[in-house]
Amino acid sequence: MKIGLRSKMSKDVIWTFTIQMTIMVCAFAITKILSNRLSVDDFGQYNLIKRSVQVLSFVMLAGVGIALPRYIPLYQKSARPKPIAPLLAASIIYIIGVSLLVCIICVIFRSQMEHLILGETNNTLLFVIALSYAFILAMSQFAYAYYRGTGNFKWYNGSNLAIQLAIIVPLIAIPPLTTMSVFVSWLIITAMLTAFFLIREICKTKRKSLDCTIIKTELNTIVKYSFGRLLADFFLFSLAAFPLIYISSRHGLQPTAYYSVGITFVTMVTPLYSFMGIILLPYVSEAIAKHELQKADHFIKKLTIFYIGSAIFAIAFIYVFIDFLTCFFFAENYLTTTSLSQIMILSILPQALYLLYRNPIDAVSVIPYNTIILGICFVFMVLLFHYSNTLTELAWAYIYASLLQGLLSYITWFVLCRKKQQL
Repeated sequence: MKIGLRSKMSKDVIWTFTIQMTIMVCAFAITKILSNRLSVDDFGQYNLIKRSVQVLSFVMLAGVGIALPRYIPLYQKSARPKPIAPLLAASIIYIIGVSLLVCIICVIFRSQMEHLILGETNNTLLFVIALSYAFILAMSQFAYAYYRGTGNFKWYNGSNLAIQLAIIVPLIAIPPLTTMSVFVSWLIITAMLTAFFLIREICKTKRKSLDCTIIKTELNTIVKYSFGRLLADFFLFSLAAFPLIYISSRHGLQPTAYYSVGITFVTMVTPLYSFMGIILLPYVSEAIAKHELQKADHFIKKLTIFYIGSAIFAIAFIYVFIDFLTCFFFAENYLTTTSLSQIMILSILPQALYLLYRNPIDAVSVIPYNTIILGICFVFMVLLFHYSNTLTELAWAYIYASLLQGLLSYITWFVLCRKKQQL
C-alpha cells in the first residue's frame, strides 16, 4: 500500500477532503436557511426528524455500508480475485429484507414510533414520508459504499455533493417552507439521483457470475459480517438522535431546538474527520490482503497526532467566536444557546478519534467491536441523561459519553493491531 505524495491514496485524500469541505458548506447553508425560514418549533421538529431518519436509514442499510468497502478490495486484490456481482446482489436483498422488517415494526408500533420520530402523533403522511426517505437514504449509502469499495472516490464524492447541492434548491424555491415540504422535496430529489447512480452501475456490472448458489453464499458472508454492525449503525446515530428525542419528550420542541444548536456545531466539524475514515477502510483492507498492516498502522499513528491538534484548534476557534458563528449559521434568537454550545463542542476531540479508528477496526476484525463500543457508550449516555435535569447537565452528559467513545476506540485499535501483527 503506497502512501507517497503522488500515490493514489494521496490523490484520493485531497479529492475527498476538497469535496467534503464543500459538502460541509452545503450543510452550513441548509442549517442557516432552515433556522431562518422555519419557526423555532418547526426547526426543533426538523432536527428531530432528521436525526431519527438517519438512525432508521442506517438500520435499513444493515451494516452493508461497511461490508462492501471491506470485501470488495479483499475480493479484487487477493491472489485469486473473485467476482463482486453476487456480493452486490446479496447486499441489495439483505437491505430490502431488513428495511421491510423495520417498516413492519414501525407500523405495528405506529403511535409510539410517530412520537419518537416526529415529536407528535396522528400525522400519518409525514410518518410515511420519513420512512420512505430513510429507505432512499439507505440505498444512496449503498451506492456510496460501492464507490468506496471499488476505490472510485471521484464518483463517491461527486454523488454525495450532487445530492447535497440538489436538496438546497427547494429550500430557496418553495415559498411557504414547512417541515412537510422540506422532507417531501428531499425524498423526491434523493430518490431520483440515487436511482440514476444505481442504474448507471448496474448497467456496467458483469452479471455472468450471478448464480443463485453463489448469491446465497455471499448473502451468508454479508449477514455474518454485517448483522452485528447493524446494531453499531443504530447505536452510532442514536448517540446523535437520542438527546433530541429525549429532550423533545421531556422538555418540549423549543429546548430541543436550542440543544440542537450545540449538536449541529459538532456535526458541522466532525465530517472533516470522517473523510479519512472513508478512505481508510478500503485501504486497510487492501493492506491486510497484501500483508502490509504495519505500514497502515504507522500512517494511522501520524493521523492521530494531526487529528488531536486540529480538533483542539477547532474547539478553541468555535469557543472564541461562538456568538458570531451562532448568528452566522443560525439566527440571533439562538444567542441564548452559546454557553450550552461552548460545553458541547468539547466532544469534537473524542469523536474525531473515534472517527479515525472505527474504519480500521472494522477492516481488521470480523467481530463487531464497534458495536460493543457504541453499545456501551449509548447505555452510558442514557443513564447520564436519566439523572440529568437541566440542559447544562444534559450537555455535560453528551461530553462524557463522547469521551468514553474516543477512549474505547483507541484502546481497541491498539490491541487489535498488535495481535494482528503478531500472527
